[in-house]
Amino acid sequence: MDATTEPQQGGAAWLRVAIACGVLPLLAGVVSLIVFLQSDPSSGGVEGWMDLGVTILMVGLALFSAGLVTLGVYVVKAGRSGVPKRDLAQNAILTLILLMANFPAALACIWVAGDALNRVHISFVNESDVSVEELTISWPGGSQDIKELGPRGRAELSFYVGGEGEVSFSARQGDERCEGVLIGYVTPNRAGESLEVSFSGGCEFTAAER
Repeated sequence: MDATTEPQQGGAAWLRVAIACGVLPLLAGVVSLIVFLQSDPSSGGVEGWMDLGVTILMVGLALFSAGLVTLGVYVVKAGRSGVPKRDLAQNAILTLILLMANFPAALACIWVAGDALNRVHISFVNESDVSVEELTISWPGGSQDIKELGPRGRAELSFYVGGEGEVSFSARQGDERCEGVLIGYVTPNRAGESLEVSFSGGCEFTAAER
């Protein structure tokens, strides 16, 4: 057996551990975000998702520190075992980039999750032959005028919640004035609603979660 075989294998093992320290939290964060976005934040369980996010962040920081240590051990062992300096430098730099990539990835995941929690999306559909006019939607922190929704027409609205309260609308259909509450209670970071509001004529409407 070559005398350098065991040191080289030991150095490679440390490198694999360092790579794993960078890959595992990255995968955990991305997979958790995808599952969260496919779920319904408005149905509850938001605290559980927040706790999971904090846990992934804490474990990620621990693995980042462990990855730096194991990468340092690899550099020392690989250098002593005669690994070419170019290969050694390339492996060390790429692994360090992988470890550091967890920080912008974590910030991106936090931003995307926060955006999903704070955004409300509503689709308005006029299923009648009479236009819905003067349609105004109000929510905590803002309002939006859609003006007119023609027969069989459709309109989309997305907005951020700026406070606590309800989401309501007012409109006119034919000679009738209509108003109603679309969402009884919303609050920042606890919104995440997606609704379809259908007008069927005579100011009759239904609001259903999508």
